[in-house]
Amino acid sequence: MTKNMTVVQIKDLGKILTGSTPPTVRPELFGNEFLFIKPSDMSLGNRRVFDTETKLSEQGRQYQNSRILPKDTTCVVCIGTIGKLCLTSRTSFTNQQLNAVIPNTDFYDPIYVFYLLSTIIPKLQKLQGGSASGREHVNKSNFQEIHVRVHPLDEQRKIAGILNAYDDLIENNAQRIVVLEEMAEAIYREWFVNLRFVGHEKVKLINSSLGRIPEGWKVTNIGEVATNFDRLRKPLSSMQRADMKGGYPYYGAAKIFDYIDDYIFDGKYLLVAEDGSVITPSRKPVLQMAYGKFWVNNHTHILQGKHPVSTEHLYLSLSFTDVSGCVTGAAQPKITQANMNRIPFIMATENVQSAFSDLVVPLFDEIHLLNRKTANLHRTRDLLLPKLLSGQLNVEKLDIETMEQ
Repeated sequence: MTKNMTVVQIKDLGKILTGSTPPTVRPELFGNEFLFIKPSDMSLGNRRVFDTETKLSEQGRQYQNSRILPKDTTCVVCIGTIGKLCLTSRTSFTNQQLNAVIPNTDFYDPIYVFYLLSTIIPKLQKLQGGSASGREHVNKSNFQEIHVRVHPLDEQRKIAGILNAYDDLIENNAQRIVVLEEMAEAIYREWFVNLRFVGHEKVKLINSSLGRIPEGWKVTNIGEVATNFDRLRKPLSSMQRADMKGGYPYYGAAKIFDYIDDYIFDGKYLLVAEDGSVITPSRKPVLQMAYGKFWVNNHTHILQGKHPVSTEHLYLSLSFTDVSGCVTGAAQPKITQANMNRIPFIMATENVQSAFSDLVVPLFDEIHLLNRKTANLHRTRDLLLPKLLSGQLNVEKLDIETMEQ
């Protein structure tokens, strides 16, 4: 245990502010200048909020002057999704669901405070109680009186530097992934929406059921260009998964639900949500690319492209397709296999399909590699964080340069 750690309350770390929403009857208070953070703007796993659905104007800043949050303020959700937290990326404000800690920088490093508060989430969740609105909440008094153990300032800065370096790498990878995804989408749009593929000048357009398409291309459907592996799916109950803890991802309709010690699939597959959360707000299907060894429950379709259509092409084609007409069921939305198979697909000539895959497959491979690196960084950081903050690890013995790049 690190010596010289002291016990303080959250209120001793600096100024504690609870946010507030300006009156909506005064539209002049809203604009595009200052971030106004709500719980919905905060993504789990992301430290900072760089953009918000709602922003305040200069007049809004003056109206909320007593609640200004500088860069590197830690914001914690205390009404609703208790314990969700973030760092401000610049001057910001929050709504009333969040308490913010503006550290006294004479004694506390702001980044250290963010990581420190991430360790008290279990305590915070135990304090939650019901509110008149029915939402769980932790009042400001209870929040600011939580006790925490803190390092001396010089050690705070070293700990913050180590953990921050991991998160910088994670955020850089996330930004690179966004760029790669946008590149793949731009290529698809250019080739298969705008029909400006390589050599398009020499190909005339003909009529089809989906409008004009290049000569030699045809309109078919997902059932014709994809191999379906739904028959191999096998759901596992939470009790079964509890007895099978391991390193292989267990996929549901929209995300990885668990990690277990066995797998069904090994390779590259496209997962298309079958029931539950099957459609995005833009009416596109919920898609996941799965790589390596994994298990799948029975709430997602499992596909691979048939030559010459790559699995990546299937993903891009579906990500551009409005599937609202394929969804059945009101209480439980569902895309049946039959309806999915009927989704239209524009099939290019084999040489165009091959050239397209040569461009987009490496982009997806790079995305997969970055996701793997990011997962490793997350795991290592999550192992280090509680040990560093509790004093179980001596910060002097850690070498940042040995971190996974």
